[in-house]
Amino acid sequence: MSYYYYYPYVPRYYRQNEYPYPPVNIALFETSLSKYQQLIQHGNRLVTSLASSQDLMYQIMYSAQEGDRDTVDRIIREIGVPTEVNTTFTPTGVTFTLFEDAEGLPRCCTLTMNLRWG
Repeated sequence: MSYYYYYPYVPRYYRQNEYPYPPVNIALFETSLSKYQQLIQHGNRLVTSLASSQDLMYQIMYSAQEGDRDTVDRIIREIGVPTEVNTTFTPTGVTFTLFEDAEGLPRCCTLTMNLRWG
């Protein structure tokens, strides 16, 4: 026969001067969220442009098979996404990574989209 003892959780309440962490400041988090909303819009623009044009899909896949990174980057720039887009590809897919800067915080936000094509 074994005995189990229940020890109730008793929260520790800190007084203001005993709290071990710095005060919460949401300003940077708020900026990041705002910039990320923009990134999502830019990512949507990229995906929508590619999905609506079989010619663009073909050009990107063909250039990637040839290993022609310059042409792939040119096609992405011509779509008109206003943020930096880093494109990597393999025989099975493509990855688009979009970056956004905030004041005083370069590359505060990153949106990575992995798409299969093979």
